[in-house]
Amino acid sequence: MQISVTVSDAIVREAGARGLPVVDFIESLIDKGMLGAAESREKPVLTSAIDRIRALRSTAIDTKK
Repeated sequence: MQISVTVSDAIVREAGARGLPVVDFIESLIDKGMLGAAESREKPVLTSAIDRIRALRSTAIDTKK
């Protein structure tokens, strides 16, 4: 699959600072995100904490109306 994305100048600079082509740097970021998502599925406590934070945020937003 091929996709097109627009990246910020900061991403381009970071890739250059690491000596990587931008495509390789973006692919590494995606890989890290996928690994992080897989790890969070293995940690129910973390997922539960994130769900509680989301619930608190939605309640806070509702009370501001």
